[in-house]
Amino acid sequence: MAELADKLGALAASGRTVTFHAAGLEEALVRTQVAEVAAGPYAPLLAEAVAHAFEHADPQWAAVAKLFPVGFANQRSFLALAESLETLLGSAPAAQALGKPLNAALLDGLNEAVDELPLVAAARLEGAVRLAASNAVSPYRVWGTLDELPADGPEDFLERLPRILGVALDCWAEQEGNVGNTARDMLERLSVTESTDADALFELGCDRLRSALSSRDLPTASTRMSEARAFFASVDVAEEAREDAATYLAACEAVLGFTTGDTARVVRAADSIERALEQRTAWLHGTHQPTWMQPRLVTEAAWGRFLLLLRTGSQTLDEPVWMDSWQALDAVLAVYQAARTVRPVGSRGDAAGLAALVEPVIEDGFLREQSFMNALRRAAARPQDYPGPVFDTATATTIIERIDAREAKTEAAREHEEGEDEDSGREAAAERLHRLAPTVIQRLGFDRAMRLVKGLDDAAVSDVEGLAYASDVSRLKASDPLIIPLLERFIQELSDHPAFTGDVRHTFSVLVEQTLLFLKSRSDLTRTSLFGPGKKNDPPYDYRRKPGRGQRVAVEGDLQRDFHGWLMAGPLQSIVLVEPIDIGMGRADVMVHFGALRYLTEIKQDSADNTHAHIEAEYLTQETEYTNTNAPFGQLLVLDLTPKTHSEGTRRVDELAWIATHRPKGAETDRYVLAGIVTGNRITPSAYSR
Repeated sequence: MAELADKLGALAASGRTVTFHAAGLEEALVRTQVAEVAAGPYAPLLAEAVAHAFEHADPQWAAVAKLFPVGFANQRSFLALAESLETLLGSAPAAQALGKPLNAALLDGLNEAVDELPLVAAARLEGAVRLAASNAVSPYRVWGTLDELPADGPEDFLERLPRILGVALDCWAEQEGNVGNTARDMLERLSVTESTDADALFELGCDRLRSALSSRDLPTASTRMSEARAFFASVDVAEEAREDAATYLAACEAVLGFTTGDTARVVRAADSIERALEQRTAWLHGTHQPTWMQPRLVTEAAWGRFLLLLRTGSQTLDEPVWMDSWQALDAVLAVYQAARTVRPVGSRGDAAGLAALVEPVIEDGFLREQSFMNALRRAAARPQDYPGPVFDTATATTIIERIDAREAKTEAAREHEEGEDEDSGREAAAERLHRLAPTVIQRLGFDRAMRLVKGLDDAAVSDVEGLAYASDVSRLKASDPLIIPLLERFIQELSDHPAFTGDVRHTFSVLVEQTLLFLKSRSDLTRTSLFGPGKKNDPPYDYRRKPGRGQRVAVEGDLQRDFHGWLMAGPLQSIVLVEPIDIGMGRADVMVHFGALRYLTEIKQDSADNTHAHIEAEYLTQETEYTNTNAPFGQLLVLDLTPKTHSEGTRRVDELAWIATHRPKGAETDRYVLAGIVTGNRITPSAYSR
């Protein structure tokens, strides 16, 4: 046995961190033995040393570590190969540094390995797909390999193939070339093989669902959704206890129920999803999915939001201002993106940097447009639900008429109208639109946005833009490197409370999600037209900034109006009732109702101290008092008005939000509160330069 292997084994046995430095061998000796160890049973330990060298930017040993793929190409043990790959791909620096040579080691001679070492071949293909999905290497060679895979093969290889093909479809189905068709053809062949039929049918169902979510008209979306439903139903027949298939089957039923206006069908689908979600934890416990593909807690939150939409929508199908088929599709899109987002590289901790989260590629622009138009219609039709009348009666009527006219016209008619719209004031109107409503242009396109805002005054256009912006940034990206880990951690912490189950779990999770996105969006100073009154004839006052000459100091009421408006313009606007409480008496709270469940967000301001300890000591007890007659969960938002001139910068979002706990003396039930800070009194980043 190589001396290097002996040293690595001894380090592991002693519990010490496995590194090249700790091995204590000369560099020249290690160089001669790296390839041999990489091909043998000690490869996983060597992979730890390799990852450590790249994570700590050690130039001496990083050069030695680059020799690892040469020997790894000869690895014949499935367990050693799989464990080594998990270590290397769990380290973002290692995956980036070794990407090309490691990709070559995994794919060279793969077809020959399928017959000789089927499990090893499957693990090698999976590793190559992970590298390509994370953009560590170009995907072209993986595409070629998929195209050349044998039509049949050993069962050990084929059983691992459907999910790999599913990742390929999620990432590259819309790319030029035949990778999408190749993957579909392979899945269709696997769908008639007993050992792979359920997994292959599920991936084909996901492919049809993804196509439905990219559709631009309801007939096409319904057809694709029906095809997806058939595949998911076949999975249910082929294999019991597939809760993933059962939930997607119910989701398809729900969307089709909205399309046909069938309330009973929507209710049955909601019941099915609720049952499946209750069994989801047990199902996940029994599966053997690789960690990088496993559904995360944010998927549970997305399913919970969809379930809430169904419960509310089934009661209001005759009120189009609340929810329609496009909103149902939009909710399914959020679920699909959360469930199918993979983490191909990165997971070894802070030293490895941020994990690469890769969402499925879906052309969702039309769905997002429809979601915004629905929010705009609701704001115009129900201004009483918003923090102050967003639109006057005349403006609201105009907006609704424009939306209805747009819906009634064919695409050809709209294009013809666009060609004729060449009035003399177009240039000035275009300048105003780009200045006041850039997000509306992004959502609808320039010509449609021009028609929508034609005749509206600047204040109304700014309000439309505010709704478009909130609709955009209030959507959770399943690949968000800041919010996803934070939401995962908070849901895990909340899960320690025995009351965090059932409807409470579903409802409070989606509220926490939206609050974190609110905190993130308000940490970005690029947005200037936020809710909050300014001086007469001036643009709206951005309460986060240090007041200028003639501007008043921000108060907690500004934060209250902003948070209230955020909730009403985002994805929760159809499923919650939000009301401010006692604003005239100086209180600035937001109460969110999910049916009988309600959660109070207590809102405060503080100009003395913005530390976590101070905020909890000053305000936490008051917030938790409001939980005594309902679920023991709530939120606390504090507008930080401490001076920023000498603060040496502001804190990150993940430093401004945390789960706080409180138990009154003599009580037996803990109260859990999401605490968050909105940084106010801010100065521009350039002001910190000296």
